[in-house]
Amino acid sequence: MEKIFNSNMHCAACKGNVEARLKKLNGVISVEANLVTNVVRVNFNEKVLSENDIIESCKEIGYKLEVIDDDETAILKDKNYKKDIIKLIVSGILLIILMFLSMSHLWEGAIPDARKNPIWALPVVELILTLAIIGIYFNYYISGFKSLVKLSPNMDSLIFLGSLFSIIYSIYLLIKLFINPEIYYIYHSQMTATSTLMWHNFFDSAAMILVIVSIGKLIENLSKRKAKSTINELLKLRPKYANVLVGKEIKQVETKYLSNGDQIIIKEGETIPMDGIIIDGVTSVDESLLTGESLPVLKKDGDAVIGGSINKEGTIIVLINKSKQENLLNKIISLVMEASNMDTKLTRKVDKVARIFVPTAITIAVLVFAIWLSVDLIKGSVTIGDHFTSIFDEAFTFGVSVIVVSCPCALGLATPISLLIGSSLFAKRGILVNKSEAIENMKDVDAIVLDKTNTITNGELSVVESIKINENSRLLNRIYSIEEFSTHPLSKGISSYLKDKCELDKSFIMINNVPGKGVKGVYKDEKIFVGNIDLFEENFEGENKEQIVSTLKTKIGEGYLPIIGFTSNEVSTIFLMKDKLKDNAKEFIENIKKNFKRIILLTGDNEVIARNIANEVGIEEVISNVKPSDKGEVVAQLQKEGYKVMMVGDGVNDSIALTKADIGIGLAKGSDVALASSDFILMNSNLFDILGIIKISKLIRKNITFNLLWAFLYNLIFIPIAAGALSAFGVMLSPMYASMLMALSSVTVCINSLTLYLYKNK
Repeated sequence: MEKIFNSNMHCAACKGNVEARLKKLNGVISVEANLVTNVVRVNFNEKVLSENDIIESCKEIGYKLEVIDDDETAILKDKNYKKDIIKLIVSGILLIILMFLSMSHLWEGAIPDARKNPIWALPVVELILTLAIIGIYFNYYISGFKSLVKLSPNMDSLIFLGSLFSIIYSIYLLIKLFINPEIYYIYHSQMTATSTLMWHNFFDSAAMILVIVSIGKLIENLSKRKAKSTINELLKLRPKYANVLVGKEIKQVETKYLSNGDQIIIKEGETIPMDGIIIDGVTSVDESLLTGESLPVLKKDGDAVIGGSINKEGTIIVLINKSKQENLLNKIISLVMEASNMDTKLTRKVDKVARIFVPTAITIAVLVFAIWLSVDLIKGSVTIGDHFTSIFDEAFTFGVSVIVVSCPCALGLATPISLLIGSSLFAKRGILVNKSEAIENMKDVDAIVLDKTNTITNGELSVVESIKINENSRLLNRIYSIEEFSTHPLSKGISSYLKDKCELDKSFIMINNVPGKGVKGVYKDEKIFVGNIDLFEENFEGENKEQIVSTLKTKIGEGYLPIIGFTSNEVSTIFLMKDKLKDNAKEFIENIKKNFKRIILLTGDNEVIARNIANEVGIEEVISNVKPSDKGEVVAQLQKEGYKVMMVGDGVNDSIALTKADIGIGLAKGSDVALASSDFILMNSNLFDILGIIKISKLIRKNITFNLLWAFLYNLIFIPIAAGALSAFGVMLSPMYASMLMALSSVTVCINSLTLYLYKNK
């Protein structure tokens, strides 16, 4: 079974620790932690393991897990940051005072001498201010200490160690100052040959590490909130209450208690809470936030409506026909959230690096401290007098700076936050990301295979013209009546064509479909047929049969589907049907020619029909008469030839090809099987959305590449600088500046990811 937990993860190391811990438990099948939504999905054998075992296991290493119903709960529980802002304001004021006191020696007369007596007065005030700031952010100390004790260090461990060592060393110096006040002026400058600089401590660093990191965390969390804004918008689409029709009474019920079979009344302007079918009323519905379609859609009795869409006119009664989990809105929300956890070779490597990052950073810091101390004891220090008061002071500063500057958060956030924002961009345009790794694979695609029906064409055959063989209006009226009441897929096109030309005759005993051939109706003792050439040849016994068959074959050769209405001895009309092109099909093909080396139209229709459609839109390569099972083989053959293939389709017969293709794009009007096989789903079947997928995927890849490059380069560059690699040239990082850089590292990744919102759909 699968359980979903909300967690208190806040960095890449946390994610790695939680996943590693749970994967070790006997009975756990799979674990997936999401750093952006703080959700942990655990698939486990309930006979071996309980959800309480999972919670306790994580609690042992310092992480709190809470069972939730679904991902939505985690989003809705998004914390209020007012308390964090108040803490920042208070600690910021205290830090400004602390910084002024610690740097007052730089401005002569900034603090009157009377305020400096006794000599340890200022350092004691600095200690009090530092302890006050530590008290405000003591959660870092608790979390950091717990994670170290449990041998699962995380970002808080680095913050805790950096701040703790700074204040311990500073207290040690303060005790020395109490014992021997003369050390207050031992900071000697070789540059000026004077001893006027004041005694050096790290109280300001101990406090600033906490404040600066908290500023960075707040910006990071607000960026995550912005990244989740689309999900919040979708969640708000579902109203809290609905009016349920129970017998003759109307009861107001919370939407979370609605179930399959309930009848709900939706008034004008209200939001439809769940997917269903209109059983009474006519209206137009705004589905723009779900499908990207800006125009309201006309809905009447028997039409399906989507939960989250808005009723624009009148009152309707809707029968709910799906469970909450099956609702389109829930599926969209789920897909948007899942998209932030792309699983590729690169992301798996990044997760491994992030997991060992904190222990590695602590180890490097210890080595840096030991190496500097050893070298200075043997050879002496070149920086004492200009920057440090002792060799211990020097080694300590470099060691602490390494701990503070190290930042695994940027690595952990680099991919998921970009993917979440990117999937939000897709969702706003009516595109759902079913498999986020497809975003990465998109760059290699160089061949596109397009199904014909419902992809290039509308998928609804209509009569473009007719050939009258007989002027018998009575027979034509009966043909119209048969088609009007028939369930055959082609009947709608013929009945629409005859609607204004004929009158209904309801005097039928029965109407039956003839599989693969057409429809048969019985009027008294007379049989009336409407169907293809095979049905005609089997059932017509009148004159001019060969001539009519010849006409039918000619029209087939011209790319039409001829449907003929007749009795056993009398022919009425030949209806010439065609599947019309989508309005933007031709322009779409023109636009994608620069994106693909090969563009192929793939269809089960005959070659003549397929070639005519291809010529109309400008596709040169056509593969026709293909069986459903063979469509996948066409894709496989292209892959053998070295192409990376994108397949676009909508039906069950496309599902194999969609699965085999490097990128599968399904149209939402198609079957559930096709959509499950697709990497991307087009909610409004707009072909130009395929160009949008290509462009947005490219932007997301660039964004992730920059984030990862920055995250790796930041640590590769600033950890050695913090360790004192350039100290001989006077380039050094104090713990205070190291904390600024560390906060900037995560903030840069978040802000860069948010730039994806600047994308404009042309």
